[in-house]
Amino acid sequence: MPDVVFEGSFDELGSLEDWLRDADALRGRTRLEHGTPGAGRMGGEPPALVVDVASQGQATALARTVEFWLRSRGRHVALRLRVGSEITVDLDLRAKLDTEALVAQVAAILRDALGTAAD
Repeated sequence: MPDVVFEGSFDELGSLEDWLRDADALRGRTRLEHGTPGAGRMGGEPPALVVDVASQGQATALARTVEFWLRSRGRHVALRLRVGSEITVDLDLRAKLDTEALVAQVAAILRDALGTAAD
């Protein structure tokens, strides 16, 4: 299955990681990666939350948990979602947009990308 990576602030990724750890199917399958600063730099790359998805059940649990997490956060989310090397989606709920439509789109992307890879 393709890698699933969320990029964003430490606060948002920490919150999402907490939710994912509470999902039985995903427990032990997440890791928060911190970029190291390059030479002459004060800060590293933005943090990334990597989710190891190895089965269709885990893919479904990931999609549902992310959907619920996005709904609970409301308009306070700005993340980038990468699934493999071909799908990248910016999740910026701070803009005036249809939050419900974006949540549905993210859930569909995760289910389609991860479901296709499992077939």
